[in-house]
Amino acid sequence: MKRFIQEYLLENWSLKATAILLALILWLFVRGEPGIERVVTVPLEVQVPRHMEITNDRLTSVEVTMRGAAFSSIWLSQPLPTCIIDLQGAKEGEHVITLTPDNVKTPRGSGIEVLQVNPVRVELHLEHTISKEVPVVVPVSGEPLPNFEVYGKLVKPAMLIVTGPRSKVESIREVATEPVSISGRNQSSRFYVGLNLKGKSVRASLGSPVQVDIQVGPRRELHTIAKVPVSFDTEDYTAIPGQVAVQVLAPAEIANDLSPADFHVSLASQKLNEIKLPARITPEVTLLRPADAAIIVRGVQPSEVLVHKARKK
Repeated sequence: MKRFIQEYLLENWSLKATAILLALILWLFVRGEPGIERVVTVPLEVQVPRHMEITNDRLTSVEVTMRGAAFSSIWLSQPLPTCIIDLQGAKEGEHVITLTPDNVKTPRGSGIEVLQVNPVRVELHLEHTISKEVPVVVPVSGEPLPNFEVYGKLVKPAMLIVTGPRSKVESIREVATEPVSISGRNQSSRFYVGLNLKGKSVRASLGSPVQVDIQVGPRRELHTIAKVPVSFDTEDYTAIPGQVAVQVLAPAEIANDLSPADFHVSLASQKLNEIKLPARITPEVTLLRPADAAIIVRGVQPSEVLVHKARKK
């Protein structure tokens, strides 16, 4: 039996001694005997006033030199230590904060002593958070097919709210989207594009893509619709001439179907009450047929009519 024990202990004795040594080192590391110092990386938490934010690049963690027992129990059963900077009472501007052991929050009853924080100083810039409404702009590239043109562009939403640091938001006049290409198109198209916000500090109120309707149709030309009567909403006034010619920009096939009955040329009597008559006034033109992006009213000929009060019968 004695021989068996000797052979068992002496066989591969160097490997067994190494294993025992490693086990002892590991036990000491986990045990964390009092007096052992360690450098631990912990999160850096900055508490700022409401409606303020940090605008410069900052650290998200710091190195903390600690001394104490039972390090492993902290990692396994309690919250991690955290380095906290309290700026809740701070004003807008630059702030240089000196980090001390008092900034580090350790689990209660852990027995951990904080010796040092690295880096010692942190620079933070605070700005008020503001919001404002700005238009949405959609860049369009390319050209439609020959003999076609862009009639218009409809963007939904046309406006949105941007939020961020005061210095960034105040300089924003508009928000652009990703570009839209209409190369080779001969009809209207709908696109969904994302916003092209510069920098991460500015946020937009819109979470979904922007809807863009590009209206494309046959190339338009200038056409004249003659003998359109000038009308009033009362019989107290008359105009010379009593008929005008309306000039419209429209494709030829649409312009050929237009007639004087498609237009209403008028002068509002409410405005005439404030004018010394007779007087030359530019009439207002309204397209009576359903709205059509292909038709644009350019004006009337003559551009003004002579308005005077009607003779009483």
